[in-house]
Amino acid sequence: MTAKGDYLTTVGVEVHVELATAAKMFCPCPNSPQDLPPNRAACPVCLGLPGALPVINREAVRLALRAALALHCRINEVIWFERKNYIYPDLVKGYQISQYVRPLGEWGWLAIAGDDGREKRVAIRRLHMEEDTCKLVHAGGAARIDVNRSGVPLMEIVTEPVLSSGREAEEYARKLRAILVYNGISRCRLQRGEMRAEANVSIAPRGSGELGIRTEIKNQAGFNHMRSAIEYEERRQAGILDGGGVPRQETRGWDDVNQRTFVQRSKEDAHDYRYFPEPDLPPARLAPDWVEAERAKLPVSYDDYLGELRGLGLGEADIEALTRNDALGFLRLAGEGGASKTVLLAKRLVKDVFSLVNSTGRPLDESKLEPLPFRRAVELLEEGKLNGEGFRKVLETLFNAGGEAEAAARAGDLIIERDDDALEKAIAKVLSEVQPLVAEYRTGKKAVRNAIFGRVMRELKKKGDPRLVGELLDRALE
Repeated sequence: MTAKGDYLTTVGVEVHVELATAAKMFCPCPNSPQDLPPNRAACPVCLGLPGALPVINREAVRLALRAALALHCRINEVIWFERKNYIYPDLVKGYQISQYVRPLGEWGWLAIAGDDGREKRVAIRRLHMEEDTCKLVHAGGAARIDVNRSGVPLMEIVTEPVLSSGREAEEYARKLRAILVYNGISRCRLQRGEMRAEANVSIAPRGSGELGIRTEIKNQAGFNHMRSAIEYEERRQAGILDGGGVPRQETRGWDDVNQRTFVQRSKEDAHDYRYFPEPDLPPARLAPDWVEAERAKLPVSYDDYLGELRGLGLGEADIEALTRNDALGFLRLAGEGGASKTVLLAKRLVKDVFSLVNSTGRPLDESKLEPLPFRRAVELLEEGKLNGEGFRKVLETLFNAGGEAEAAARAGDLIIERDDDALEKAIAKVLSEVQPLVAEYRTGKKAVRNAIFGRVMRELKKKGDPRLVGELLDRALE
């Protein structure tokens, strides 16, 4: 812990993440709450109607297992779900199916740079699965319920209270998001609520040996918001202690406009939720062979992959652009089996793909571009089958419509002509049409060569290899 004046700050972070499945956690309704009109992705299971029985989504378990393994968690072979009971307007069933006694993973860690500059392993107490609640929509003085989000598969990751500042909490949340996106577990789009963070903050007098009374700051969608909220809470709680008071255990929200937290409700403890085993779901066994097979499928770790890129000589500016655009996982898949091409692919991502991201306003993960077609497009450029302009056109097609690189190149009539006979015929045709320019060239006006070259490239519809065309043209002119 780090001293803040006469006090020490302690922070624990809880993060809710939507898993990237096609269906919801316990029913076949589509997991696309924001892509459908309100209340279109709903069924008796989502609504908790009598007689409706939940069924565990195996893919959700697989993705949560993948996350637990990537975060070095101990995996519980037998897991079960419980009912978490509380009354809130967005909880149509009056309970949430969650995990408490036997979560999927426990006691993992994630490494960050601590406030002292040294590596700090943030202990992860538990990683469990649960379902999301409905969404309240406030409009026209009324509150309406959209059930589309009810039952969306969530993973909650809870740290021990070992973080010492808003800066450490922010770095932890950013690093966690990067790892989850890199491993294909969630898209973690903050603006869509696919990752939501909550910080538990307490301060205590230096040397007291005990933690202070904690307050929870709910649903921080932005990492900088979470840091600001934690730093505000440090000052607020210190003011209470300086005045001889005692902070209350409560849940608070963050007012980003006024840069302050505000009371939402008193903070519940676990016993307030009256957890009990979900009677409609039996315990589930995670077969050790399945767990190990999933472990073997994990890619090189996020930190090790960054180390590989630096070892290959990729610059920090390019690495920063790749991480900012959530493209490390994309690059790893594109460069799989060909480390020598990884730097080239990375630079093409930064230069060409990110320019499309910026011009369209569409993130890479919302485009149609896939890693292997991107790699093939770069290979076509390197093989001389595409020129720079053709490559950019193919890339734009793949970005907007998907498909395969060679098919896009042929559909656009962009494959470069490399047949010497065909090129020589095109050159001879142009030279016969521009005899005055040829005469000027042969009298020493070498600058007209560029005009002739441009005419040849237009005759070839820009499909000629510029280097080869230039060589053949010079030979014909001389």
